[in-house]
Amino acid sequence: MSTTTPTKPGSFQPPAPSPEFQATRKVAQRLVELCSAGKHREAIEELYADNARHVEVMDAPQCPRVLEGKANHLAKADHWAKTTTVHASTVGTPIINGDQFICPMSLDCTSSEGPMANQRMQISETALYTVKNGKITEGKFFYSCGM
Repeated sequence: MSTTTPTKPGSFQPPAPSPEFQATRKVAQRLVELCSAGKHREAIEELYADNARHVEVMDAPQCPRVLEGKANHLAKADHWAKTTTVHASTVGTPIINGDQFICPMSLDCTSSEGPMANQRMQISETALYTVKNGKITEGKFFYSCGM
């Protein structure tokens, strides 16, 4: 039998989130909220910087590998809405690191044009967003294209 008093395990208190982390979390949560409601155009209008850029895995019809400028993102969103039927979509929980966050997304859709016209597609991707001054400045998208 031990005569020593058991020690109480230490408790870890994480430091308070930095202002940068908090700003990024706010943008990430709002992006998830809007995209989950199917409000992709509104997300661009509200959350994107004027010079925001997207970097895709590869060039595709109506979707260049690199797209720059909020106006171009809005035009792409409008085109997408006119030519794509979305059957279901999900946006997962964002994971934040400083001024960046990743977010898993999936889409079940049918496009009316391009090489996959009238074929139902299931797309899963992870997006990496960078936030500066409370706005999304870059999105990089990672997905498999059957490679």
